[in-house]
Amino acid sequence: MGDTDQIKSLTDAMKELQATVAANAKAIAALIADRSSSSASRPGSGEHHNDQPPKFQKMDFPKYDGTKDPLIFINRCESYFHQQRIMEKVWMASYNLDDEAQLWYMQVQTDEGTPSWRRFTELLNLRFGPPLRSAPLFELADCRRTGTVAEYQARFQALLPRAGHLDETQRVQLFTGGLLPPLSLAVQVQNPQSLAAAMSLARQMELMEQYSVAPPKAASRGILPAPAPRPAPAF
Repeated sequence: MGDTDQIKSLTDAMKELQATVAANAKAIAALIADRSSSSASRPGSGEHHNDQPPKFQKMDFPKYDGTKDPLIFINRCESYFHQQRIMEKVWMASYNLDDEAQLWYMQVQTDEGTPSWRRFTELLNLRFGPPLRSAPLFELADCRRTGTVAEYQARFQALLPRAGHLDETQRVQLFTGGLLPPLSLAVQVQNPQSLAAAMSLARQMELMEQYSVAPPKAASRGILPAPAPRPAPAF
């Protein structure tokens, strides 16, 4: 009988130990989960589990009235659609057209019905985009500096998105060539590796040219010329 009691005591002790181990394991798992969630939500932790903004984040949809290049409006629309997961793209974009652009879309609906998003952007560019020739890449390559570097840079950047895919080296070469000598040669010597670097160099060198003009003559600085020598008296 004594052996039976001893075995029963050992069995009970084993059950208590197993219960304790299970409880400890559960408590440890809960602690780890709590720390992980608090670390993920802590600002500045450096962890980015989802770089997409919340689906219902408050954002203002862009407006377009037909007075500017539609490429900017289209780009903002596509960013909004991507971030907010919008499927009815044409409906939302057309709802935010104003003035001449809205009248244009009314005619499009009359002629074609509701177009696809791709067709909508194509028609919008044809109607309100800049008057490009049939080859946008040729238009970009033909762009030349006729005034300041800033004016040329703005024109080049307006044409660049329509020229299709270009690698960085091609962009640098096209921009630098359009600067025209001697400025284009001065930028080429510096061998810029990016379009941003080439543009910055061009602006800097243009500024240097403004300070390297010939100095004004002495008279223009208020210095009077030396008086002519007096003739010798006659005897």
